[in-house]
Parts: sequence; structure tokens; C-alpha cells
Amino acid sequence: MRTTELRCAQNIGAQFRALWLIQGRRRVVDTGAEAILASKGIKAVDPKEIFSPAYHKEREVIDFPPLPGQQAMEPVEPNKQPCFVFNNSFSPVAVVPQVQLLTNSLVQTSLPDSILGNAVDNTAEEDERVKEAILHAHLLDSHQEKLPKVLDVINNPGWRFKREYGIPLKRKNKSLTYQLLLLLDQIFPEGASRHLVEDTLTQVTLSHSDRLMQLKLRAAFILSSPKPLSAIVSPSEVRSLDGQPLPDIYPLSPFVNCRVWKNYSLNDAYGVGSSRVHPHTIFIHHNEPRMRGKEEHFHALSLLHGFAHAASYAKHFGKTSDEDLIAQPVVVQVVHTNGCQYHISAFQLNTLNLTGPTKNIFWTQPWETLFSSCTYHATKPTLEGYNPRVFSLLKGVYANA
Repeated sequence: MRTTELRCAQNIGAQFRALWLIQGRRRVVDTGAEAILASKGIKAVDPKEIFSPAYHKEREVIDFPPLPGQQAMEPVEPNKQPCFVFNNSFSPVAVVPQVQLLTNSLVQTSLPDSILGNAVDNTAEEDERVKEAILHAHLLDSHQEKLPKVLDVINNPGWRFKREYGIPLKRKNKSLTYQLLLLLDQIFPEGASRHLVEDTLTQVTLSHSDRLMQLKLRAAFILSSPKPLSAIVSPSEVRSLDGQPLPDIYPLSPFVNCRVWKNYSLNDAYGVGSSRVHPHTIFIHHNEPRMRGKEEHFHALSLLHGFAHAASYAKHFGKTSDEDLIAQPVVVQVVHTNGCQYHISAFQLNTLNLTGPTKNIFWTQPWETLFSSCTYHATKPTLEGYNPRVFSLLKGVYANA
């Protein structure tokens, strides 16, 4: 047997700390350059004097003339009042109570009867078609892309895993949602009169106390219908909820972990630009491989998206007064998924006054897991842990009118 050389594995962190300790003891050696420069009449300047703020001068701005056929651009000045901008990367620290304070909403811990009443059991054929949709979206799609880098900082710190090709998570979620909607169109006749808008940006600017807030959120799909959803809670019941208090997260502020922008636009935007169609269901996809928080963060983001789309629709079509909203509130349904877990909720917008006595209402329940595993076993596509309750709830959401 041939003897081989024994090589010991070195910890990168330990090596870095040892090198830092050795190099930190080094001192700057006087090379005599300053004395040589002084003998020649050259004065050495202390770097602290150069890099101090008092030494900086106004930089000269050169205005180049525009090219032929090009208009001169006016400089964009920052707004005087800062704005708190909430986008898809926002992560609420205080989860649902924080978003309740931002949206002036009360939370109900169960879905409304209009959804649960239509959530009938699936047939055997429907379950088989849902399983086929899951397999096709996660395994049988021929589209291949370079997947993000895999990092395992706990078990393999500093190790570079081999880059793999496969189906990106964004495509999996979009493909699965689209196939489920096609199946729902075939089950319910109402699908022929509804419209589906893909990858839309919703932007709405509102005032919260003495602060300016802007919701700038993107939805994967917006399902619209020719008739608006009927109100879940009557105006008299909404008035009876005026005395209920909102949660207290003191000493935290509702705007904690939110970026403050000075260069922003006050233009509102809604994904559907026609007044003939109304929002029905908003589909939100969490396309990140890791969750930034737990299930409560998922629920909080569903509430934020539901409020943003309802408020944008109300402002876009002129329903800005409290009386109009209470008489004809805006109701939207939200389906939030990360590909495996589905959170289904409903939101009723009663007012745009975020500090008034009138409250908005949000219906939620714990998320449901569609499946536990969808991988290849012995080169065979295998789906495990399928939960038919998810598609049953989707039927209840789709049938609601």
C-alpha cells in the first residue's frame, strides 16, 4: 500500500483571526522620506488636514450641451418632506400588529362565510389534475436556468458549492398558479367573464398622522371581475367596531424597518387601468429560497398587499371620502404563497383615514401546506404529502362573487 501525505483541514475563520493578530502588531517604519523632502524644500502635509470636511471645496459642475435632437434634462430636486416607502422587500419587525397600525385594520382569525361556504370537497379527478400541475411546475418543466448560489454557513462555512441548473423558483410559482387558475376556469362558468393581469405594480401615497407613506408593491397576478365583490360586513357593523382599539407595540414605531426616501414620485398607479373591471383576487408570490421571518410575517405581508391594492383602486377611481367607502367598501381577496405554503385571506377597505375611528377589517387563518415534497426518487417524479384542502379553499375564493 502506498503511503499518502496527511493534510489537515484549516479553518478559514481561525486563519483570518491569526493573520489579523500578527499584522495588527506591525508598526509604520520611518523611511526618512519626510526628511529628504524637507531638505529639498517640499513640505509634507498631514492626511487629516486633507480629508477633513473644512478642506473640501465646492466641485465645479460642467454643463454639457445636449446632443442634436435631444432635449435638455432639468435637474431633479429632492422633496422637502421625506416619505416612508414600503416595497416587496419590507419585513415588519412587529409582524401583524405593526401592519395593523399602518393600515388602521382589525384582524379576524377566520375566513368569512362567503369563502368557506364555497370551499367544497374536491373530486378525485380534480385532485389528480392538481397533482399533475404541481409535478409539471416543479419537475417536468423543460426550462433551465443557472440557479442562485447555495450557501451553508453553519455546516460548510466558506465552501463554494457547484452551481446547478434547474427551474427557478419564480417560474415554478408562476407556472403553478397559472395552471391552477386554468383548472378553476374550467370548473366555474364565471371564469369566462374575468380578466387576469400579470406582473403588475401598485403604487399609492397616503398620509399617516404627520408622516407621508407610500406603498409600492408588485403582484404576480391580479384577477379582476366585471362586478365588485359584495361587502362582507355591513355599514352598521362597521360603525359598531369604532370603539375597538388597535394593538400597542410601544416603544416601537409603526414605521420601524422602513426606508425613508427623499426622491420619490407622488403619482399613483394601479395594475388595472379600466373602470369596467374590479379587483377580485390578488396573487402574491414569495420568490426567495429562504423565509425572512415566520408565519406571522407572511400574514402581515398579506394584509399590507390587500390594503395597498384596495386603497390604490379606491383612489384611482375617485372613492376617496369616508362616506363613499363605508357605503360601498372595496373588498379584495389575497392568495399569498411561497410555492408550498398557501395563505388565503380577505380584506375590506372601509376608510382611507388611517388615524380615524373607522376601521378596516382583515380576515385570515393559518396557512395551509400544499405538499411536503416534490423530488425525484430513483429517477421517478414523486409527490408526497399532498393536501387537498388548499385547492378546496381556492375554489371558495374563486367562486366568491
